[in-house]
Parts: sequence; structure tokens; C-alpha cells
Amino acid sequence: MNSFNRDNLNHIKHIFENRAGVELTERKAILRPIRTVAVLVAAIACCLSLTAFAINLFSSLSGDDLGLHATYDGNGVVSIMVENRSDKELNFQSVLKLMLWSTGEEIQPTSDTIVFDGTKIKAHASGTMTIDLSNAYDIEMLEEPLTDDSYYFILTNNNFVFGQDWTCTVKFAETIITPTEDIPPVQADEAILQEVAESLQYYFETITFDLEERHALNAEYMKAYAELFEQFDGNIVPSVSPFTLLVGDAPSGIIFDSSVSTEQQYLLVGEHWSSSDTNFNLLATDTETALTISALLPFTKYTDVDTGTYLPLFYIFMYEKDTIEIERDYAFIYGQIISFSALEKYKIYEDEQYVCYEASELIYSDLTEHIQSFVSQNPNVRYDEQVQMRVENIHSYFKENLSELFFTR
Repeated sequence: MNSFNRDNLNHIKHIFENRAGVELTERKAILRPIRTVAVLVAAIACCLSLTAFAINLFSSLSGDDLGLHATYDGNGVVSIMVENRSDKELNFQSVLKLMLWSTGEEIQPTSDTIVFDGTKIKAHASGTMTIDLSNAYDIEMLEEPLTDDSYYFILTNNNFVFGQDWTCTVKFAETIITPTEDIPPVQADEAILQEVAESLQYYFETITFDLEERHALNAEYMKAYAELFEQFDGNIVPSVSPFTLLVGDAPSGIIFDSSVSTEQQYLLVGEHWSSSDTNFNLLATDTETALTISALLPFTKYTDVDTGTYLPLFYIFMYEKDTIEIERDYAFIYGQIISFSALEKYKIYEDEQYVCYEASELIYSDLTEHIQSFVSQNPNVRYDEQVQMRVENIHSYFKENLSELFFTR
């Protein structure tokens, strides 16, 4: 047999780099060639064996499928009916994570003494796996009924690697379901509606949250405003969405909500590009967006500062300066064809390239009614005096300082 030479060594290194996804840098005479070769050969063998092992494991990434249904038997024992729909045998590891659906929080065990039985499920077969949690969790706590919530297991056959972990809902007690209240229908803003082009008013009067109805209504609206544009004797300039021009955070020390730490105040304000309002009505044409500045309304269930839903307070439309003539051209905003000279009172920022208008007065006429309408459609949000003060503080601050907060990146 021929001895190893430099070409042999380079070839082995190349194979290892491809398999392991690492680069082996050149070093001078730290290891003798034969020792280097031995190390590389062993590493390649290990890499190949691990790869073959991973490929042979049951994995959803390989198209392997299963069904799980958990039943609580009492005294901390859970039976899980497992249906293996794959050609591969499924072997669960004797480990799990117990989670809470609403928050994704893991319920920490008091010990690692979880007893598994029936963890091996043959290909195209069903079986029952039992899990005894009695020595690892506070069972009395788990058996207390949850309100609008439940627990779930994360099970795995390979250390919770993606594609090799699965969730399974488990109920230790019957869930308490909070009765739902009928959501009142949303009323159109009459003051705004009067300013909308007559042929488009029906669109803003018809408020629906049904997805199919909304798609059909939007399609009809797009056709209607296209016909309006054809009949209009003037140049309508579309807005732009320059992602390099943004509104910065409030300076450190500005307090919007005294119940939130100073370091987390910035989490209470959202900045997003949006094509529609809170009722999913288009803000302009279907290809235009506005930069919105929003207040975060917290959910009733969760206590995390950054958990909630955003209520848009400001709608900023941006235009390229060299595409418009103030005295001649028009914009299309919220069903209105409006001249740029009329928009001048809404102008809040201008530089060499862009001019920006804060046009929330064309979207809603009264801040209090705007908030109440949004809250009524989102019963999962908390809106008490503290949150009301938060929203009012955010609105007041940005109303006064918005023009000073623009920056380019």
C-alpha cells in the first residue's frame, strides 16, 4: 500500500470540510503528517456516522408523520395514543417539556423523575405511551382548572432538534371558557365620509372583517377609483415608501406610561408601513403605504411589556419632491383626491428628496372615538385609565415633536 502524501492529505481535508461545514486552516508542523491524517480520518468517520444516524431517525423534515392524542388518567399519569404514519420506527426519548399555550412558558419540574413507558412505536403502527409526572411536578397545581388556556407537551426523539420535536395538548382539568360577547358593528366616521368622493363612499360605509368579503370589496373599490382617475382632469401622484427615511424613538427620559420602566418606554410605540386602516380599508391605492406611528395596547392575559396590539395614531404619506408641483398636482388619500396645496397644512417634514404629510385627520375625525372603535373590536386588549393615559401621552408627544424625529439611514 502506498504511503500518504500531501495530495492524500489535502483530499481528506477537502472531504472533511465539505461534510463538517468547517474550514481547516493551514498550520506548520504542529502534528506529524501521519497523526494529522489519523485525526482527520477519525473525524470524517464520526461525521459520516452521525449524518447516517440523523438521516435514519424519524423526522418531519423527511416527511415522517405522526398523530398524538393525550388523555389524563389521574394521579399525574398521562396516556398518549401515538399513530406512526411513517416507514420508520419512532423511538421517543424519555424527556419532555411541559408548556402553557397562552404564553409559551415552560412549567419547571421539581425533579427529573419522569417515568416513560411504551416509547417505541413501530412503522405504520399505533401504540400507547404512558408518562408518569407525579414525582416531577406539582400535580395539585396542574389539576387546577385554567381559564381559556391549556398545557401541552413537547416530545422528542432527538434532543428537541427542529423537525424531531412534536407538541401534544394535555388537559389535567376541564378548561373554564369565558363567554364571548357579541362585537358591536363598526360605524363609519361620518365626518370623514362626507369628504370622500361620492362614487367611493360605499366602500367606507361597508365595514366587514370577513376575509373573502374584504377581498371582493377591495377589488370593487380598486375598479371604482381607477374609473374616477380616468375621469379626473389632473395629475395624481402616488406616494412612495422609502425605507431609508424613518421616525426615531423619543429621547431617553420621556415617560409615556409610569407603570413601565424608563428603559422599556420605547416598546410602547410602534412604527410600521401599512396599506390599510384599523378597519382594513385601503389608505390610498392598493400599491401605496403610509408610515404609521402607533401606541401599544396590552392584552388582558399577558403581563409582558412588549405584548399587545398596535393602535395607529399617525399616518404619514411620503412623496418624491421632484415628481410633484404643489400648485398643479394631486394626491389620492382615503377616497379623496386632494391637491398638494391643500395638503400643505399637513406637511411635517421635507428634505432634498422627500416631502412628508401627516394625514391622520383625513383618516379619522376624533381621537377618542377612534380609540373606542378599535378597542370595541379587540376585546382581548386591556384599556383602563393607565393605558388611556399611555395612549394620550404618546399622541401628545408625537403630535408636538414628530417633525423633529425624522432621520435617514
